[in-house]
Amino acid sequence: MPQSHDAERASAITRHIIESIPGAFYMLDSQGKYVRWNAFQRDVIVGETDEGMAVFNAIETFHPDDREAALAGIQQIMLTGEEDIAEGRVLLHGGPDYLWLLMTGHRVIIDGEPFIIGTGVDITARKKAEEDAARLEQQLLQSQKMEVVGKLAGGIAHDFNNMLAVILGHAEMLSDGMGPEDERYGNLEAILGATQRLDNLTRQLLAFARSQVVLPKVLDFDESVDGTLGLLRRLIGENIELRWLPGADGGRVKIDPSQIDQIIANLFVNARDAISGSGTITIETRRFTQPEKDVSAGVMERKPGRYLSLSVTDTGKGMSPEMIHRIFEPFYTTKDIGKGTGLGLSTVYGIVKQNGGFLDVSSEPEKGSRFTVCIPECTVAANTQTHSAVSHQKSSEDGGKVVLVVEDEADILRLCAFVLRGEGFTVLTASSPFEALEVARRHAAGIDLLLTDVIMPAMNGGDLHRALLETYPALRAVFMSGYTADIIGEKGVAGEGLNFLQKPFSVRNLTGKVQEVLDLPSPLQ
Repeated sequence: MPQSHDAERASAITRHIIESIPGAFYMLDSQGKYVRWNAFQRDVIVGETDEGMAVFNAIETFHPDDREAALAGIQQIMLTGEEDIAEGRVLLHGGPDYLWLLMTGHRVIIDGEPFIIGTGVDITARKKAEEDAARLEQQLLQSQKMEVVGKLAGGIAHDFNNMLAVILGHAEMLSDGMGPEDERYGNLEAILGATQRLDNLTRQLLAFARSQVVLPKVLDFDESVDGTLGLLRRLIGENIELRWLPGADGGRVKIDPSQIDQIIANLFVNARDAISGSGTITIETRRFTQPEKDVSAGVMERKPGRYLSLSVTDTGKGMSPEMIHRIFEPFYTTKDIGKGTGLGLSTVYGIVKQNGGFLDVSSEPEKGSRFTVCIPECTVAANTQTHSAVSHQKSSEDGGKVVLVVEDEADILRLCAFVLRGEGFTVLTASSPFEALEVARRHAAGIDLLLTDVIMPAMNGGDLHRALLETYPALRAVFMSGYTADIIGEKGVAGEGLNFLQKPFSVRNLTGKVQEVLDLPSPLQ
């Protein structure tokens, strides 16, 4: 009797010890089946009765991706007797939810039979923090990579724009007065056409680099999307169904209208091209609040605030994770040769970044893709004013108007001077702001308009204009640049009513903008 009592007492102590272990406890036979377990292993992880535990194989509790490694670990312990410590995912009641456990296991021999005794401590919170940190680091590395590529692309595109402006201007001047019967007319038309295509290409590069010149307006989001979709519907055939689900409920964004067009057009065309045969493209908008910084997997960091989202979902061929990782890089494309420049999604990326938003993408091979663009909501009333095209006719008084042209690119300076003189203006030129101040000082007859580049060494166009205003209070100004409005704003020339001429510009745009500004009421009135 005393021996039986001692045995019961020892068994009770053993049970209490097993149950007091924080986390999981298990004892496995050589087949991997449970021999002993605690309540955590039974109730939290396996979800079986004691009878069910007795016939349950421990390998089935592991995440499918971890089972091969778990089986190898168990076999190694059984074979060598060496203690093992490993991290792994165990399913909760068969999944799909799981916990990360730090597991220990060592072999014991009882009556000549090998067993494994193991424990498992819940490390899910730590693993989630590590995964979040790894995602954040990857996001940062990708962002830095895109930033470097963007600066390179923006610099190349900006320099390219200056050269395009010269080519476009001279080609237009040569074509003036030349009819289709002239054998050189076709050659000039080819030059002008190629220049326009190159201009579109550089605009895409500048958009990716967030160096695209923009003139933001407050827009009703749903109305803007609906207007663009009206133009895009003709791009899809009868085999593709377009579903438009507006849900922004009158929400507004502050963005350049052309950028809304670029975002929708690029995502729309990508969705169309991903569908072979019949399929569906769904365009959806909504309002939502991002409560706090989110380090979950995504292309960009999510900052807290109110947003309007635009989602484009297709039923096309989808993408692999490897493709998703690279799709926003410039010139990367999954399309066949000759069917895409690889700049569409990088353009979207740059526009979203420039406007303080973020975007996400989800896709699986053969299951379609979903791109979601999120732009900060604007609380200012929408700008509903429409602008009709105005034809600016040359004034009979233009011969007496004096224009000071300031540009550090010699070819553009000569082009602008040549064109404006041909229109009857008196043109003064300077290749730097300091030279411009000296030219203005010597020209006692006065200056009616300043046509200046924005970004120049030593002094920018905005500072130059302010300096000249001290001498010529009524001096109007037109600013030329291919840089982003953010940079222009830093240089002190941005704001409502800015008279801006985007490079590369045509001869008609140049003369039209100069005449338009000269026709405005005097700033002193």
